[in-house]
Amino acid sequence: MIKDLYGLMLKYGFKPNHKLDQNFCIDINVLKRVISLLDLKKEDIILEIGPGLGFLTKDIVKQVKKVVVVEKDQIMTKILEKEIVSNNLLIIEDDFLNIDIKDIKPTKIVGFIPYSISQEILEKINASVPTILIVQKEYAEKVTAHEGFLKYVAQSVLAQSYSKIKIEGKIKRNSFFPVPPCESAIISLNPIENKQDEQYNKFVKGIFRYPNKDLMNAISFGEGRDYSFTKNNLDTIKKKHGTKKVKSLSIKEIKEIYNLIK
Repeated sequence: MIKDLYGLMLKYGFKPNHKLDQNFCIDINVLKRVISLLDLKKEDIILEIGPGLGFLTKDIVKQVKKVVVVEKDQIMTKILEKEIVSNNLLIIEDDFLNIDIKDIKPTKIVGFIPYSISQEILEKINASVPTILIVQKEYAEKVTAHEGFLKYVAQSVLAQSYSKIKIEGKIKRNSFFPVPPCESAIISLNPIENKQDEQYNKFVKGIFRYPNKDLMNAISFGEGRDYSFTKNNLDTIKKKHGTKKVKSLSIKEIKEIYNLIK
């Protein structure tokens, strides 16, 4: 695949754009693994984030009803238009964060996403459709972390509140060109909710601003100020969870607390 990449670079006269986090996958086994995890069906409408040169796209488009790719780089979109000729392919030149997923109506989402905006992308696609993403390994470990672990943060709670998340495999640095400074991982997300609760999201982010504080202190300092407390629910929270550190609370416990005060 590295020869294919070099060929396209020479043909179209471009270099990977560091500012756009462009690290192209040159490992055919990684692409095969992603295709396998997608479990493609003929009726699928696939939304691909950041297709780049279309190494993954050209295989997907042959197997499904439609592929919608969202690519920010104008150079990449022009290459895609010329290199992949298919009635099943729709190319949108835009920042994925500007796109309304509901307009596309995908059945599945896939992407080698820019590492610098992984959190924003994941927050956007939470509670949507089955998704396969390639992310920085450290980020994959963060969104799959459980209470008590060092990497357990607000994003861990929010991601797992809406989806079953699993690390499906690690990817070595030399599977990409240019070689990135970190290893990557494939994660799968299967929704357990069909809609996000923005107030819940705000609450979780609020208390996790103080991960090492007791819960009641975190509530008083954080987003708890926006809620109406009764003596009964305050007593219940204090009795069951009040002295626990925020970072030690399970997702189940956080949901129970939120449901008492929302």
